[in-house]
Amino acid sequence: MSTTYTPANTKPDKLLTGFISVRAPELKHIYNAIQGATSVDELTSKFGRPTADGLETDHVEDTVRFLNAVDLVESPSGDIKSTVERINEHQFKGLPFEARLLYHCNQQEGRQTHFAAVYGALLTEESRTVSVDRDDLRTILKRETDYDFSWTDEKIDMWVTLCEQLGLISESEDDLVLSPCRALLHDALVLAPTDTSEEPNYGDFEVENGEFRRALDWIDDNLFRVYEERAGTARVHPVIADVLRNMEDDGIISLSSPGDSQNAVEIPPENLDDDVRGNRRDATRVSIHSRPDETAYQYPLTQLLTR
Repeated sequence: MSTTYTPANTKPDKLLTGFISVRAPELKHIYNAIQGATSVDELTSKFGRPTADGLETDHVEDTVRFLNAVDLVESPSGDIKSTVERINEHQFKGLPFEARLLYHCNQQEGRQTHFAAVYGALLTEESRTVSVDRDDLRTILKRETDYDFSWTDEKIDMWVTLCEQLGLISESEDDLVLSPCRALLHDALVLAPTDTSEEPNYGDFEVENGEFRRALDWIDDNLFRVYEERAGTARVHPVIADVLRNMEDDGIISLSSPGDSQNAVEIPPENLDDDVRGNRRDATRVSIHSRPDETAYQYPLTQLLTR
């Protein structure tokens, strides 16, 4: 397993949320179809959409450029419209595409950090849901982020659609539900280091009494926000606490707090009206068991394909 992350060469300057036609199913299928140096013509022939005027291929080309923008592919010839090949594919080998894509989006720099910043901005509302109204979302993003561009409806729509397909959020008629799916949180915990001597690694193994704070810190830095408050005694955000409770009820994880443990993480109660210090649960250790082959522990794309 390689932990070396290599930024792609000649990446497009276009904002990640500017790729408004990009969708997770096509990203996953096209990424999987790239085996060695692969002709873009081959990809457009395979994934283009037949029309009366011939194959429509703009979405394929945008998908390839987005994969390049997040360091999943680059062109061995220097021409991203000609040939592409995977990069960073041996990092966290076996990690599902959904978690891998979120990880790559979180490694971006400069103004491309805006993609990862959206989820954190929404969590500042200290609520399990936020209004789905794009004007309300725009108000939060303008208040909580500082980027030299406009949060248009198209940019917000792109982020919402992609992150829902990846399992980070879900959208109802009135609200965005900010809880990640159990599959994503489980894979995040398995990937994150749980011991001071460890590097992040993904594999089919179980964790016994790992350092919970260390794992959550890594997830917060590299995948998606998990904390409502990180300084001092860290406090898990209610949307993450809900999923942790579900996983613990299912016997997939167990949390404990031995009396002599340090670096405790506070978990708020289910009823947020009771969320005061004395009602929060402390956890310092986590044990993680294998993800079951059940619908509740599948990614949205997998559920879509198996329905």
